[in-house]
Amino acid sequence: MRIHKDKVLDLLSMLGYSVFVYLAIELLSINKYDWMLQPGDSICSIPHQSIGNRILQAGIAAFFLITPLLIALIRNFYIGNRYKTRYYFAGVIGVAAYGGWMFFGRFLVC
Repeated sequence: MRIHKDKVLDLLSMLGYSVFVYLAIELLSINKYDWMLQPGDSICSIPHQSIGNRILQAGIAAFFLITPLLIALIRNFYIGNRYKTRYYFAGVIGVAAYGGWMFFGRFLVC
């Protein structure tokens, strides 16, 4: 089985972007009361920010993190490159799912 250099490069670039997105979402989803967390506490033991603030933070993060993937997805879909289209589609779904969990989902269990 022969592995193409382009496919390895695409995989590495998507993994690099995933690490960047992880760090950016961790930074952008910080609750202003996170400093109150003590060892052993959960996210439910601190006050929550208003939903308006969370929506604003999530919207800004989504704009800056999903837009490059959407542009690449549409471009590769238009030129018919199905291989890269799958990568970018998985990236968009991954960013949206992780961002949704970090901005909203983890507060639903409280």
